[in-house]
Amino acid sequence: MKNIYRALIVITISILFSACRDEVITPPPIDTIISEGAYILSEGGFSAGSSKLSFYNLTNDNFTENIFNSGTLGLFPDGLILNSNRLYVTAQGNFGSAGTISTLDTVGTLLQSNGGGINPYSIAIANDKIYVTNGPSNSVTVVNKNNLNFVTTIPVGLYPQEILSVGSKIFVCNTSVFGGGTDSTVSVIDASTDQVMATLQVRKTPSSLAVTNDGKLLVGCPGGSAEGIIYKFDPDTYAKLDSFSIVIGSSTGFAKDIAVDKNSNDIYFITNTNDVAKLNLSSRVNSQFIANTNPGPVFFYGYNFDSKNKKHYVADVKDFLTSGSVYIYNENGTIIRTFSTGIGPRRIVVKN
Repeated sequence: MKNIYRALIVITISILFSACRDEVITPPPIDTIISEGAYILSEGGFSAGSSKLSFYNLTNDNFTENIFNSGTLGLFPDGLILNSNRLYVTAQGNFGSAGTISTLDTVGTLLQSNGGGINPYSIAIANDKIYVTNGPSNSVTVVNKNNLNFVTTIPVGLYPQEILSVGSKIFVCNTSVFGGGTDSTVSVIDASTDQVMATLQVRKTPSSLAVTNDGKLLVGCPGGSAEGIIYKFDPDTYAKLDSFSIVIGSSTGFAKDIAVDKNSNDIYFITNTNDVAKLNLSSRVNSQFIANTNPGPVFFYGYNFDSKNKKHYVADVKDFLTSGSVYIYNENGTIIRTFSTGIGPRRIVVKN
């Protein structure tokens, strides 16, 4: 489904727009001991080797466009997580085909790689195991974190995409099949037994998961033709504690990538009108935070927030055919840096 969507977007956007230029900097190697910053994983195009893993070194204000050519692992790397000073990356491969899971050190050196199910997408880690979503096979693949050996496959809902660990539980967003059935659930997996222990009912096609400062689960749903909504659940009892309708002006709001500000009750996310919005969970006020005013073709495809250093990172894929960009904004939403990345920048992981 995802690759078909990409093809449709490429056709549409490439007709309308042309690529724009960004600053490209290749500085000295990353100092993994003192450096803070962010990793940006770009999917690449339809040829192996066109994806990239980039790193913005906040400590020295340097950007390395390609610390590791993740395209060598296969087509469309989309999953990225930093755990115990190791990076874990999934590459989907061709639609309906086997993909890979790989381990890298923090400077981008490949340590090991293995098969990882059908089109492995997003990653979560719990109990020394890696859980990856397999969209076309409606399942989650489990592998050993230390050696990447296969453990088991867990059936879930339709076309699982985003996934998140909360303690010893794994939460999985079940979405919909291109041209087929839709889903409106989140599967809950017990990481001690690798069995589905509960199913949360939400709005159509949940697309993002996050944990609040008080340990509650947030589930963001675009909702199809209905307005976007973010739910708040108790991850222990599965009780639905609250819901937040996302309506900003004439927009019905939510798209993806919830990021929690650890210093306040604010959360941020990409809207379906291609901006970044802010929602205060206490006052329930939501508003536009970063307006998409960059020149040329712009499509916000990934987002994350560094609460410690108060930096907002936005990935722009432009037309899915040329190099994308990462925009860095300060705490007030003012753009301060722009860098070129690989084709299709999607995943942003903060390093503190």
